[in-house]
Amino acid sequence: MIVRLLALLSTLCLAACAAESTTVEKKAGFVLRPDTQVIYIAPFRTVMVPAPVADPLFDTFVDELNLRGEQSPENSYSFVILKKIPAEIDGGQLARHHYLTGELYGFLEDSGGGSTTIQIQARLQLFQPGNEDSTLTIHDSDLLYFDHDQAALPEKRQEIAQRVAHRLADSLWQALMDR
Repeated sequence: MIVRLLALLSTLCLAACAAESTTVEKKAGFVLRPDTQVIYIAPFRTVMVPAPVADPLFDTFVDELNLRGEQSPENSYSFVILKKIPAEIDGGQLARHHYLTGELYGFLEDSGGGSTTIQIQARLQLFQPGNEDSTLTIHDSDLLYFDHDQAALPEKRQEIAQRVAHRLADSLWQALMDR
């Protein structure tokens, strides 16, 4: 009983300390407020992330960016999903455009007798014309702890997907608009 209590307390402390973390790294060649109307988004690569998390995360991310683009007339951008991964597209053609790639990884669901911890990490990279490497990298990690008596796994998977998607969209938008 004491061991379970200590495990629960350490998990709660871990959740409180590392619940969410986002870092934004602007690199050489990064251009604020790109002079383009369209920014392309490649489908996110996932490493062992279940579809009930990965799919709504990607969809919400794209929807959030397009909503911001529509609501900001002075900076109207459209975010268009590429139908292929960048490796399948002519490199010369893609290099002339602004485009995003993303990865979802480090996913872990740790369930005990009455609780579950969900953990996920995400990386977003912006590529801009004239640069071979990404000019902006955003890292995000999230940790969610819940008691089975209070919520169900599908509900919490949706919640963590929404949280990460909104933070990624917000971080990207702020970086592009220099806010």
